[in-house]
Amino acid sequence: MHPLAEKVGDISRVQNFFLGTGSIIVAVSGGIDSIALLYLLATPGLNLRDRLVVAHFNHQLRGADSDADAGFVGQAAERLGLPFETDSGDARQLAAETGDGIEAAARQLRHQFFARLAKRLTAVVALAHHADDQIETFFLRLLRGAGNRGLAGMQPSAPSPVDSGVTLVRPLLGIRRDEIVGFATQEKIEFREDTTNADTRFLRNRIRHELLPQFAGKFGTAASRQILKAMQLAGDAADCIDDLAAEWPGEPPFEQLPIAVQRQVVQRQLFAMDVESSFDLVEGLRLEPGRVIEVAPGKRLQRNTDGQVELAASVAEPEFSLARREVSLVGQAGETEFAGLKIHWERLAGGLGKWRELDQAENREVFDAKMLGQAITLRHWQPGDRFQPIGQAATAKLQDLFVNKKIPKAERRQLVAAEAADGRLFWVQKLRIADGSKVTGSTRELLLFSWRG
Repeated sequence: MHPLAEKVGDISRVQNFFLGTGSIIVAVSGGIDSIALLYLLATPGLNLRDRLVVAHFNHQLRGADSDADAGFVGQAAERLGLPFETDSGDARQLAAETGDGIEAAARQLRHQFFARLAKRLTAVVALAHHADDQIETFFLRLLRGAGNRGLAGMQPSAPSPVDSGVTLVRPLLGIRRDEIVGFATQEKIEFREDTTNADTRFLRNRIRHELLPQFAGKFGTAASRQILKAMQLAGDAADCIDDLAAEWPGEPPFEQLPIAVQRQVVQRQLFAMDVESSFDLVEGLRLEPGRVIEVAPGKRLQRNTDGQVELAASVAEPEFSLARREVSLVGQAGETEFAGLKIHWERLAGGLGKWRELDQAENREVFDAKMLGQAITLRHWQPGDRFQPIGQAATAKLQDLFVNKKIPKAERRQLVAAEAADGRLFWVQKLRIADGSKVTGSTRELLLFSWRG
């Protein structure tokens, strides 16, 4: 038996991944990691082969190449004498409908497929994430401002993100990628290359191909082991905080709880109320009992002095709304909805000359795509917001700009504003675009931004 197969077998037994005699769905994209996992689990000495089902989802992102991936995985299953299950879905179309980005749409579609299959077969789902994926996840979540739970990364065993009744297991999570590549090379295992893995428009790929090589070059490969240790510590701390929050009986008073526990008490209640949590919302409720916060049109929350989050009655003077939506701009085009607006964006190659060729259109603005970054945030006016409309020499308080435009007071807090990836406001409904995001002579790509509703 290959040493790596023996290692995977030991990990699986310690983690109780494959108890009983039920089916094991192996999620296989055709890439080296998932193909290696399939061959490792099929090793005769592990006594799992008769339980394996090979599953592949076609995201329809790469045309004939995507179809070839499906065919390749099917052939691999046939060579091993294993049953093969496949399905497909249009990830690009789903991304356009939700505005969540192609990566998120693809992930949702394939996990829905795996969950349906697992329910039908009464099976667990084995995924090929490994230790290097963990390190990428750490930096990905760090850059998005995650707390302990997010920084802990993926767990060896966890519920499916689309169905908590389905279990996902990751037998390779403690194994470095060079071990997996070494196994595939020694065993002469063929695999497919996904060209999108080299596309640095995706944040994870930029971390993989740009950040991590520089990080290893400056601090050595041993630094990665320290990151994995830190992720374990973050996960242990998150578990402890969550237990304390879950078991809090109301004493000591909310204000006397450690800050981390206060946050988790609030976050657990938001989850139970099916309210999307954000750092700003949790902090607003945590810090000010009785403060009314609008989380959606007509839906307001407040925290009482006992630490309970509850629905608040309507007030004559509405509070600033903390509702927000992050929108990925990865890809060619997309669409999302926020605060009653349906917003569409589209990339267009070209600069100032191309911009001049475009017809004027109602409810549409054109920006320098580079100035917005790979993701934007839609939100509402907040205290202290400043904005620099095109042609204005300096920023001004958003409140003053609303007054100058004679926008009614009751309407101001419902208007939609958009932040670029660096936090600057580049668009505010009913105002001119931001000066720093306009099309200039150095622009190489346009972003068309239109809305209705």
